[in-house]
Amino acid sequence: MDSAIKSRSRIENLSDKHCVFRCGDAIFALPATTVREVTIKPTIVPVPLSHPLLSGIGNLRSEFLPVIDLEPIVGDQARRCAKVGQMIVVESQLGDWAIAIDKVIAIDAIETHIDAAQRGENSASFMLGTASYDGNVISVLDVHGLQRIAQQTLESQWSASVSPWSVAETVAV
Repeated sequence: MDSAIKSRSRIENLSDKHCVFRCGDAIFALPATTVREVTIKPTIVPVPLSHPLLSGIGNLRSEFLPVIDLEPIVGDQARRCAKVGQMIVVESQLGDWAIAIDKVIAIDAIETHIDAAQRGENSASFMLGTASYDGNVISVLDVHGLQRIAQQTLESQWSASVSPWSVAETVAV
């Protein structure tokens, strides 16, 4: 019973907080309740023929996680600078995944200004809104929108690319 109370109060403490992080020249935030953990970025193995959005697959304590890169979505300002860097592991109903970043700055309460024009059930946006943190305007990311964009981008590229197996089957016929 004691652990349930501690768990609930941990969630209540995180519900108004965000994980603020740097990726290149840009500062972003994610709702802290969506972050499973932050860790030193392990070796990332690239996936052949994948979109640059997918940095590759990382092995974190015998768990293989897809790791995305924000630069192909956000632009050059999100080009990572750190050679080692970190990654944020995001919890999802479809399976956990990670974002390659330079460094987490803080877990802190921020007031997000949501742009209602960008929000909608079928919105393709990865932005939840903006916030002010330590004198900077930061972008607050929508992890569900980010995951949806990454999944759609990768699925469309993989379905459009020619499989080496289908080429071999065509040649054999």
